[in-house]
Amino acid sequence: MNHLTKIIKGSLVGMGSILPGVSGSMIAAIFNIYQSLVNALNDFTKHPFKAIKSVWHYIVGIIIGLFLGFFVIKLFLDIAPLPITLLFIGFILGAIPSIIQRIKVTKTKWHHFLVIVISMMIMLLMAFIQENTAAGNQEYLIVFIIGMITAVALIIPGLSGATMLMALGFYQKLLDLISDLLRGIALLDFSLLLNKIPLFLLLVLGVIIGLIIMGKVMFVLLQKYQKHFYMAVLGIVIVSPFNILFTLEQNTNDYVFQTDWYFWVVGIILCAVGFIASKHLSVEPKKMEE
Repeated sequence: MNHLTKIIKGSLVGMGSILPGVSGSMIAAIFNIYQSLVNALNDFTKHPFKAIKSVWHYIVGIIIGLFLGFFVIKLFLDIAPLPITLLFIGFILGAIPSIIQRIKVTKTKWHHFLVIVISMMIMLLMAFIQENTAAGNQEYLIVFIIGMITAVALIIPGLSGATMLMALGFYQKLLDLISDLLRGIALLDFSLLLNKIPLFLLLVLGVIIGLIIMGKVMFVLLQKYQKHFYMAVLGIVIVSPFNILFTLEQNTNDYVFQTDWYFWVVGIILCAVGFIASKHLSVEPKKMEE
């Protein structure tokens, strides 16, 4: 049952990484699996097999979540974007009590509050990032950059990889690459697969390099400034619902706040479900790696 719980947490991180405005690393932080992932990344260059063994449940979950997210979230964002978005907002809000409990462990000083203000301001600025048009034919370089950006977003809480890729005009290219790969597998189109697999491997390479570099940076940060880190996460969590809804408004054809009332009812119910589920999944740090 404990293994299944870890895989579920990982899948939520993976799905959160697909949804624009949502940070997969923020979800990892509020579910208390972030430090485990960072520790594993820091140890990867020295003890790769031991590092992978310590977090393999989460890795499996993240992979499952990414693929499920690509199909399910994309489908629901097309059909009913508001309810699925409110579900994720419920997941995020449900972790606030757990974050506050971790912050209370040590005395709070003025610079801790400054961190909250700065993180909230950054999140508000992120809400105004809009998708640009990708230029040039440097496909391989673009795919590698997409991998690096995805890795950085998976490591830095509050940074939405999907939003950043939209800002650079790369988000649709990522969706097209995954879609072409899956279509090639489903149709056994080997010519399509041979064309897209090198790009996919380059994408994976970019993710791996980005994760290793940023994993070491965040390991040091968590060792020396853990309270600052969780204060920043709290600021991000407080602002993120507004950021997510604003991003959704920007990236759908319909006006979100003029959605039919029954979508709001379903969304509020899903938000409550997400809140309750998040409270149960956001265990204390001492129980985190049991």
